[in-house]
Amino acid sequence: MDPMPDIPWGAAEKEAYRAKVLSEFERLRVRLPNLDPNDLMLILACMHRPFGTGQRFILRPLPGGGLVL
Repeated sequence: MDPMPDIPWGAAEKEAYRAKVLSEFERLRVRLPNLDPNDLMLILACMHRPFGTGQRFILRPLPGGGLVL
């Protein structure tokens, strides 16, 4: 399964997105061992998708910090 969604950008933008998601995944999977890795990947991929590249859901960052469903 390829967890990275298709994003209509150039190679540099795709790699930056991929690196951010995988970095967060590695950091959080240790802290959240009971969370299914596929669920964690889905949450992170959706959280870090830039505006205009597809639907963002599950968690959305707030401008002042924190997250909202």
